[in-house]
Amino acid sequence: MPTKEALTGNQAVAVGVKLSRVKVITAYPITPQTTIVEELADMIAAGELDAEYIPSEGEHGMVGEAIGAALTGVRTFTSTCGQGFLFGYENIAWIPGVRLPVVMAVTNRSTAMPLDMYCDHSDAMSARDQGWIQLYVENAQESLDTIIQAYRLGEDRRVLFPVMVCLDGFFVSHTTEMVSIPDQKKVDKFLPPYEQKHIILDPNRPMEIVGILPPEKGMAYEYLKSSDLGKALAVIKEVNQEFGKKFSRYYGNGLVEKIHCDDAEVAVITLGSMTGNGRIAVEELRREGKKAGLIRIRTFRPFPKDEIRALAKDLKVLAVIDRNLSKGLNEGALFTEIKSILYPLEKKPRVLGFIAGLHGVEIFTSDVKYMAEKALAVAQGTKIDEEVEWVPKFDLLIQEVKPVKQERMYYPGTTTCPGCAIALIFRRGLDIIGRDIIALRTAGCQAWQSSIPGKTLLNIPLGRSVLPGGAACATGVFRGLRAKGKDKTPVVLFGGDGSIGDMGFLALSGAAERNENMITILYDNEAYANTGLQRSGTTPQWAWTSTTPVGPAWRGKIHPKKDLPMIMAAHQVPYVATGSVAHIKDYEKKVKKALGIKGFRYIHVLSPCPASWRYSSENTIELGRLAVQTGMWVLYEIEDGNFKLSVKPNKLKPVKEYLKAQGRFSHLTDEELASIQEEVNRRWEQMLAWGKKGEVTL
Repeated sequence: MPTKEALTGNQAVAVGVKLSRVKVITAYPITPQTTIVEELADMIAAGELDAEYIPSEGEHGMVGEAIGAALTGVRTFTSTCGQGFLFGYENIAWIPGVRLPVVMAVTNRSTAMPLDMYCDHSDAMSARDQGWIQLYVENAQESLDTIIQAYRLGEDRRVLFPVMVCLDGFFVSHTTEMVSIPDQKKVDKFLPPYEQKHIILDPNRPMEIVGILPPEKGMAYEYLKSSDLGKALAVIKEVNQEFGKKFSRYYGNGLVEKIHCDDAEVAVITLGSMTGNGRIAVEELRREGKKAGLIRIRTFRPFPKDEIRALAKDLKVLAVIDRNLSKGLNEGALFTEIKSILYPLEKKPRVLGFIAGLHGVEIFTSDVKYMAEKALAVAQGTKIDEEVEWVPKFDLLIQEVKPVKQERMYYPGTTTCPGCAIALIFRRGLDIIGRDIIALRTAGCQAWQSSIPGKTLLNIPLGRSVLPGGAACATGVFRGLRAKGKDKTPVVLFGGDGSIGDMGFLALSGAAERNENMITILYDNEAYANTGLQRSGTTPQWAWTSTTPVGPAWRGKIHPKKDLPMIMAAHQVPYVATGSVAHIKDYEKKVKKALGIKGFRYIHVLSPCPASWRYSSENTIELGRLAVQTGMWVLYEIEDGNFKLSVKPNKLKPVKEYLKAQGRFSHLTDEELASIQEEVNRRWEQMLAWGKKGEVTL
C-alpha cells in the first residue's frame, strides 16, 4: 500500500532510488546534493537497500565509477551539482556516447565565480548539448516519481540514454512536503529488472569498446545520437502516461504542462520550482480578468519543440523565465531555444526574455506577475527597447574585500564552529611565516572564516582555489612570481584533508614530484566537515560519518585511514612533518624549519573537529593531546629522507581513552578496540625502529 511521509526533495530522490532497486551508487558530497547520498548510505547501513556504495574521492572519479558499473549492466545512480558537476564534466560528457542509462540527480546550483551554494540552472545547462535527457521537476513528489520514470525511460531499448533529474537546490532539495510513496510491488511492475544487451563488460562476452572513429563515421555517430535522442520524446510521453495510470499522478504530457492556456493571450514559460509561484501568479491574474497562461517545460532535452509551437500559435506574447545566463549573449538558454524553434513559423508570438533567480535569488509571485503583465502590455501594443530584462533590477556594486583592521595578519572572531582548531593552525602558522607571503586556501571549512560578507579577517595577500586545484594554483603562483623575479616570497597553501588529500591529490602529487618550491599545510579533521561530516580518505577505520553510518549492515568506515604524510614522503621531497594543535610549539618549530628549506614542503596537522568527531567543543586540545599520547597520531618529521620522532611518550596510553571520548567511535566493541590497540602498538614499534635507524623503510 502507498504511504505518505514528510520528505525533503533530496529524501524523496533517495526513496525513488530505493524503490527503483538500484544496484550501484557512486557518491561524493557537495551542498545541496549531499543529503541524497547520506540518506542512501543510511538505507544501506540499515539493511533497507541492497546496493554497492562507492564513496569516491571526487566527482570526476564518482562519475567514472558510475560508467564502470553501468558497463556491467547494472542499474546505477549518482548525484551532484554546481562545482562538482563541472569537476565530473569529462565523464558526464562521455556517458551518452556509450548509451548507458545512468540516472543522475542534479540539485541545481550556481557555478563559480562568484562562489556560493545557491540555486540556478547553470550547472545542468552547461551540458545541455552532451546527449543527456534532462527532466526538471517542480517539487518533492515529482522528484521521487521522476527518478522511477527516469530508469524506465533511459532503459527503454528505443532510448538508451542517461537521464538527469534536475531539482532546484534548496528550493526543492531541502523543502519538506507531504509525499506519497508508491507501493514497492507496483513500482516493480512498472519498472522491471534491467537487462542490458547493447553493451556489457562480461567475462563470458569478449568485446572492445572502440572510442576512436574515422572523422566521417564520428560525424555520422553524432547524427545518430541526436536523431535517437529526438525519438525519446514519444517515449517520455508514454512513460508519463503509463505512470499516471498506475499511480494517478501525471506531469502534463511528460514534456510540457499547460495552465490556463486555452484562451490566453500571453503565457509565461517556466522551468523547475519557479513554476509553483508561477501557478499562483497566473491564478491571481485570471481573477483580475487578465488572459494570462503558464507553460511549464518539464523536458528540456530533448526539447519539445512541436508542443511549444502548438501552444504558441494562438498566443500574442511569450514571457520566458531563465534561471541561467549565456554570458556575452545576455540571454538565457531557454529564451534562445524558444526563439529558435519559433523562427520558421509564419505566425508566431513576440518573445520576451527574463533573467531571474541567479545565485539563489527568489523568484516571487510578484515577479512572475510583473513579467506576465509586461507581456500583456506588449500584446496590447506597448513598445519595448530591450527583449531581455533582468528581474529584479539592481545597481552593480563591486567592493574590494578589505581586512577589518590593519595591524595584525589574522584576527579572532571567525565563523568557524566552536572548538574548531583550524583558526589556531592558520594563525600560528602565519605568525611564524610572517607578512611577506602569498597564501592560498582551497574551498572548505577555512574558506568560510570571514566575519561578515564583504570583510576579511586576514591582512595578507590571499588567493583561493577550487577544491581539487590547491596545489596546482600554488604552483602557478610561484612560477608567476619567479617569472617576475620575486621567487624569494614564500608561497603557502592551506587546505583540508578532502580538498588537498582526496580531490586535490593529483595536483598535490604532481607538485611534489616536480619539487615545486611551496609549503603545504594540511589541516586534517578526518572528514568532509564543510559539507556535513562525510567520510574522507583520512577518516579512521570504523569511524561513524554521515556517509559511513553504523547499522545492522555497516560498522562505520571499513577502510584504514589514508597515510598522507608517508605517501608524500614516498615522493622523496625535502621535508615532510606531522603536527598537532595540542603541541603548538612543535608545530611552530616545524613551520619555521620548512620556511628555511627550498623545494616542496608538506606539514600535516591533526585538527580535531567537535562536529564530526562528536565531542564537546571545549575538549579540542585535550583530544589532540590524547591522539598523540595513545599513538593514534604520531608526531615526526622527515628531512631529506631522515626520520625523527619529535614527540615520544614514555608509555602509550590505551587507545580506548582517546576513542571513547568521541561519539563517532561509540559503537565499538571491546574486541574491536583490542584490534585497534594491536594495530597501534605494531605501528608504534615500527616508528620507534625508524627513529633508531634515522630513516623510513617503506
